[in-house]
Amino acid sequence: MPKRSTRLGAVAATLALAPLAATTSAAAPAQTSAKEFRLEQAIRLSPFGERPAFSPDGGRIAFIGKAYGDAYEIELATGKIRNLTRNIPHQGIVRIQYLPDGNYLVTAPSRYVGPNSRAHLEMWVLDKSLDKALQPLREKPFEGIAVSRSRNMIAWTTIEPELSPEESWRLAFSRPTKRYVAEISYDRGIPKLVDKREIMPVLPKECGFIEPQDFRRGNSELIFSCLGAGPGGTPLVSVMGYTLTSGAFVTYRREAGEYNEVEGIAADESWSTVECGQQSGPRLPPLDICRLELKPNGTMTRLIIGAMPGSTRHVSNPVVSPDGKWVAFQSGDSTVGEEGEGLGVYLMKIAD
Repeated sequence: MPKRSTRLGAVAATLALAPLAATTSAAAPAQTSAKEFRLEQAIRLSPFGERPAFSPDGGRIAFIGKAYGDAYEIELATGKIRNLTRNIPHQGIVRIQYLPDGNYLVTAPSRYVGPNSRAHLEMWVLDKSLDKALQPLREKPFEGIAVSRSRNMIAWTTIEPELSPEESWRLAFSRPTKRYVAEISYDRGIPKLVDKREIMPVLPKECGFIEPQDFRRGNSELIFSCLGAGPGGTPLVSVMGYTLTSGAFVTYRREAGEYNEVEGIAADESWSTVECGQQSGPRLPPLDICRLELKPNGTMTRLIIGAMPGSTRHVSNPVVSPDGKWVAFQSGDSTVGEEGEGLGVYLMKIAD
């Protein structure tokens, strides 16, 4: 069957929260907006690649060429692309993000063991000089890592106990997990994690698994995607927040029949991009990119049209530029390549 590119959608059918139903009642679609864009209006920055991330100054975008490949960076002023890890030994890069100090946070396995490496990834720091080996942080995140804009503070989820290399990575979504925050510090130039502590010791009943995405409100709140089960057991992905000081949870978007995976947050923190679609069964629906107000039950409007009728193309992994005027994302094709593969990095201007 065709596969879609997303972090959580491909595993929803394996989440052992309830038996999956074939259909569920349809929810109202996201409201349309006067500013609604199509893929052909975007600037193609690269004919290959996936998982873009804006630099803190907005002048560059880092991305990976393909899962377990090299990491790249494009300079937006010139369009010049450079390979960041060509001369650095590694077992395959899966994600790359910018740290506020100018270095890069990399997710990669210490030893590639095939597709199940996805459940055995580790955190590394790539020095901005590009003249040092990947420096390990000795933690194993599963899926995405939230990175603060203002300091080297991160949050992640781990599988505990760890899966064996022979077990399918998909099982991670139905196994016990824990969640942590910590700071990346340096001791004579060597990075390490400090002030590590567990957060969300008990998840909301709606969430079987959560993926951290962004910090907000002076790093006191963590925005995350909640993967659970909706009516009849159909997968339900929603947008939530967690206050680190009080332990309180807030729901920003949860609607039966919808798939809403939060992605990049705007610089003013008032809204976020979301992979959005109508979830009518265990398979991932065609996805658009939506704009969600980060208020309880906030308004969501469609921002970028993803899949068109009769087309297998789609868009995903959107991030917002520091000035809030641009969205970078990847495009893919559900009939081409591996699950989650991006077939190009794009840039869309959404505001003047």
